[in-house]
Amino acid sequence: MASTTLYLKYRPQNIEELDLKSARDSLSKILSSKTIPHAFLFSGPRGTGKTSAARILAMTVNKLESIDTPDIIEMDAASNGGIEEIRTLREQVGLAPLSSKYKVYIIDEVHMLSIGAANALLKTLEEPPSHVIFVLCTTDPQKLPETVVSRCTRIQFARPGLAEIIAKLKIVAKGEKYKISDEDLSIIASEAKGSFRDAIKILEQVIATGVIPKTNDSEGFIALLRAKNTKASLKFIDDLVQNGVNLRTFIEKCVEVLRVELLETLNKDILAEIAGFEKAYEQSRTTAVAQLPLEVMVINIASSPATVPSTPVPVPDGDVQIILDKWNEILKVVRPFNHSVEGLLRSTKPVSFDGTNLTLEVFYKFHKDKLSEDKCRAIVEDSVATVLESPKIVLKLVLGKVQQKEDLAKVAESIFK
Repeated sequence: MASTTLYLKYRPQNIEELDLKSARDSLSKILSSKTIPHAFLFSGPRGTGKTSAARILAMTVNKLESIDTPDIIEMDAASNGGIEEIRTLREQVGLAPLSSKYKVYIIDEVHMLSIGAANALLKTLEEPPSHVIFVLCTTDPQKLPETVVSRCTRIQFARPGLAEIIAKLKIVAKGEKYKISDEDLSIIASEAKGSFRDAIKILEQVIATGVIPKTNDSEGFIALLRAKNTKASLKFIDDLVQNGVNLRTFIEKCVEVLRVELLETLNKDILAEIAGFEKAYEQSRTTAVAQLPLEVMVINIASSPATVPSTPVPVPDGDVQIILDKWNEILKVVRPFNHSVEGLLRSTKPVSFDGTNLTLEVFYKFHKDKLSEDKCRAIVEDSVATVLESPKIVLKLVLGKVQQKEDLAKVAESIFK
């Protein structure tokens, strides 16, 4: 017997099982009314459950438990988007259902229809038979003629939040009797970039291999860049390639991390970093060597002049020199435990030490929040204690005050124009 992918195995079977709450609520409200629209438009990112919802809608209106009926017709406009297919549809649409109340036509990736095919479909949408319901699904609704959109009841399938994806992953993991931590589920959910389908595919790989993807370690890579640690940055990229990581996805995650920092700090230096990643992202479309754009970005950053921090830097006290003298050794001890923490530490500055309490200045709130997590804090404290042969180290973190920049929008515009 052929195996079934977990995404298909755990595909929702009714309205109540739809993973996306907003879509679930909208469809429930519509289907509880007395009048069912003759045409729906499901739009949103890939992997958010549009086709599953379309099939559930078709079964619900016909009170069926399966879509295996000639009265539910599925078309893929990406491969069958010619005008002849739509003309055939128009010829058949007038025929009554064989055994159901409604004939339901599900047209996936409907934006791929040619202009002629879209116009032919429009004529049917304008005067549909009472026994027909259309469900148009698309990831790119702006490519549809406005006349088609206006004749449909539209349901937007928004990108799900991490909590919704994690909830779905827990259902799948429980069903497969696979034990996995909430932390690892969070990593998988983050990797999926708002796609239930991709999240389940990643979980399926984890179940098969036991390996959790590491592409979420964008914070560590950014920290290495800011420390101008060229050798470590290039090795980081090489490790990504060796592990089969999609570099474009990794770049997207780096940009998202920087976006969060930008909104929190209004530090215009981050705009230049974002621009560097965006350039590498664009070049990655056509490069002959996948990692080359990222490698070039690293080398360019390493050769650029050092920037003077815009924050007032505290004057280190005398005892902190003990930490400074051992700093590289401390980083080496941290590395085997978590190279992301090592990367974050490289973008901090030891400013105070009294034999027990170690204060580090952190220049980005996002980095401070990560290092403040119990797991990361324990790694740093234990590593410092090991190097100094101290019975106990207490880590304290202070956030350097970032001067807010005026005319931030103008700066951004000048970078990205």
